[in-house]
Formats: sequence, structure tokens, C-alpha cells
Amino acid sequence: MKKIFLFIAIAAFMSSFAVAQEPDLAMIAKMKEIKGDSVTIMLGKVYGTQTAMNHTTAEARQSFLLAFKKAMTPDLEQTNEFYLEGKGLAEQFYRNSQNVNKQLGINMSRKAFAQAFLTRFNDTTSTLPFNDEMRNINMQAKRLMEEIGELKKDSITPQTTLINLKADSLSQNMGLFFGAQMQNLSKKKNLVDGDIARMLEGFNNTINMDESNKPLVDGTLLASEYNAIEQKIKRQLGLNLNRDTYIATVASVLNDPKVPTKEDFKDIDSQTQAYMTGVQAFAKENSAEALTQKGLGKKYIENQMEKDPNFIQTPSGLVYKILAPGNGKKFKETDKIKVMYKGTHVDGKTFDESKEPVSFSPSQVVPGFKEALLMMSPGAKMIAILPYNLAYGDRGAGKDIKPFETLVFEIETLGIDDSAPADKPAGKATAKPADKAAAKPAAKTPNVEEKATNGKSQPSTKKTTGKKSTGKKTSKKRK
Repeated sequence: MKKIFLFIAIAAFMSSFAVAQEPDLAMIAKMKEIKGDSVTIMLGKVYGTQTAMNHTTAEARQSFLLAFKKAMTPDLEQTNEFYLEGKGLAEQFYRNSQNVNKQLGINMSRKAFAQAFLTRFNDTTSTLPFNDEMRNINMQAKRLMEEIGELKKDSITPQTTLINLKADSLSQNMGLFFGAQMQNLSKKKNLVDGDIARMLEGFNNTINMDESNKPLVDGTLLASEYNAIEQKIKRQLGLNLNRDTYIATVASVLNDPKVPTKEDFKDIDSQTQAYMTGVQAFAKENSAEALTQKGLGKKYIENQMEKDPNFIQTPSGLVYKILAPGNGKKFKETDKIKVMYKGTHVDGKTFDESKEPVSFSPSQVVPGFKEALLMMSPGAKMIAILPYNLAYGDRGAGKDIKPFETLVFEIETLGIDDSAPADKPAGKATAKPADKAAAKPAAKTPNVEEKATNGKSQPSTKKTTGKKSTGKKTSKKRK
């Protein structure tokens, strides 16, 4: 028997009027343009404020802006994809070395990194599988960082020389990692000598920046950071950032002689994160997938109501038809109700069905199913059509239910289950999406700051179980 479909309550509520409207594609396109410009300005303020905190003198700021603008508007020859590959690797070294410096308080050797990178890149004799080699290099890096950490803890006997040696070894380790990575890439793409030459040109030009000129390094890295964010926002949200607006916004912040405080940065960062949350919701609501699913649901509801006048639509948007009225009082939210049900997509395909009675309360299901139950009494039968906002909303559920999908249920209530505990359904009744395929997490909004590991961002996502959160923490006893 398939397990019962217990639903997560959807917080956002949308009216049936909103569901019924045809999408105004021209308006959506204009709104995306406006929001793209707004995101550009807010990100420019965030990064400009952060940079202004790090470079407080007019001279340092102008040096930063010079490098930043140059990197944001490169010469044509520096837009070659292989040149950019090599440039990106060198930039990853600078970022990773900054992270290591924050964690361990050591300075990594650019020279040791570059030598190891070029040696490994030019070494075509290695027979160790690529994945095994990368795993070994990572394990060595982990050991070196642990050893450096232990040496740094020794406050009695300074061991500066040994720490510097291990820092150089860590720099070499990173060079081997990127050298192997780049050689593997060149093999996969069958790069010719000219492409490899451009790649190495990009690497050498970037790795040989004047490291003592912090504004130069920071300006170059910020331009690279913008390129990554621009691509991510385009891919995830379908918005276009405006490069010229971004440059002008960063420059306007840095041309202000004021030195921002941590509170200033916290304020603008919080505002940006809050705005990005709204932008993410807008982008998801107006994605191609969302518009398609909302259109299918709207058309289905219109057709059913046109064909059968017995269908009724409630103010919330729920559409239902009574097949059997039932007897007695209507159910209450606190009742445990014995139910038989069948859930289908609007194309008629079944996604879940009870083979025997199951018990649960209206408080355990999504709004549309709950509303239907509270209109029923023992022995009642109903067909309930749940618009997406009364079902799984913009999240969907597992593999079976897509985001923004309208669902159809045939529901039969058999009565109140007095044997069921007050806090959970009888038997093994659990949500199908909860125990087999958890509801998909919302798409991650590009963060203003991301941690990097080997130059690659590691975004995190949280999965939901499909059940309502109680807000209580659970703990396991230690054995």
C-alpha cells in the first residue's frame, strides 16, 4: 500500500484572482530589467562599502579603482577563453591564500605556488589516475594545515622557520593541485599549443601582479568576483546585471571620503540580502516552469467548471464538487479523520492513492486539503482541485509533484478515528514525499560573500521532510 500523502502547510497565500490571470510577459520582462538594475546597484554598494573599509586613503582607493576598472573592461586579447582560464587559476591562488592567512595567520608563497603549478602542468609522465592524485594532494594539504595550526599554538618556543617551511609546502601543494587540474582540462579539451600558450599567458600575467600593492590585487579580484556573480544571477534568476552601473556604483562609494563603519556595512548588506530574497521569489514565480504550470492549472480549472456547474470555487481558490454529502457534524481541525483518497495530476495520472483507510488531522495537510476536510462530515465524498498556492506552492514535492502544480484529489471521509494518538496519525501513515523524496529546497540566492575551497564556492542547501515543523529541537543520547 502506498503511504498517505501528508502535506506541508504553505505559508504564502495567493488569491484565486491572482491564479486566474494571464501572465503579462511584457510587464514581467520590464520588471526583470528594473530588478536587475536594482540588484546591480545594491551589490555595487555592498562591495564598494567593503572596499572603502579596507582602503581608507584617497591614494589607495584610486589605485584600487584603476585596477578594478581595467579588469572590468579588459582588452580584446584578454577576453580569450583560454587566457581567462589561466587568469582564473591565478586568482584562485590569491583568494585561497587570503583565506589561509585568515585561518592560520601565515603568508603563502606565490613563487612556490607558481613553480609547482608550472612543473606539474608540464609533467605528462604521471600515471596516477586524476581523481586519486587530487585526493592525495588534498589529504596532504589537510595534514599541512593541521601541523601549521599545532605549531602556531606553541607560544613558548617560537618556530617561525618551521612554520614558513610548511607554508611553502602548502603553497607547492596548491600549485600541484591546480597544475594537475589544468593539465586534465587541456587533455579533455584537446588544446593545441596556441591555446595552452594563451592559458599560461593569463596565468603568468595574473600571478605576477605586484602582491605588495593590495589595492591592485583587490581591484583585480573584485572584478573577477563580479563576473562570477553576474553569471550566477543570470543562470539562477534570469536577471541581467549592468556592468557600467556596477562600476559607477562602486566608484561613487569609494569617491566619498567617508570611511564606512561595520554598522554601515551591516546595514547595506542586510538590505541587499532582504531585497535578494524578494527578487528570488519574483524570479521563481515568473520562471518559464512556473508560468507553464500555472497556465496548465488555470486551464484545467476553467474547463472543469465550464463542463460541470456542480463545481464550486471558494474565496481561497479551492474548486470542489460534492459527490456524497455525508452525515452528522462537519469535522473540526483537531479531529483525527479516517480517509480514503486518490491524488492525480491535471493530466489524470495518479501520483498517490490509499489502498486502505488512513488517519490524520486537517492540521497536518496543505491548506487546500485542509479546507476540503473541514467542509466534510462522516461518509462524505468530494473531488477537490487545489491550485498550486493551496498545495505545494513554489516548492513542489519530490519527483512526483512539480513546483506551481495544480493537484486533484478524490476524498472520502469514513469518520473520526478515536484510536489514533492525538499527536500523530494511526499506523504507518506518513507523507510519501516525506519518506521517499523530500520536497525540493528553494533555489539558492547568490550570496554577497561565499566561502571558497580550492577556489570553488560551496553553497549549502537544506532539505525539508515535508512535515510541519514543531519548532522543537531534538537530541540523541550518547552511548
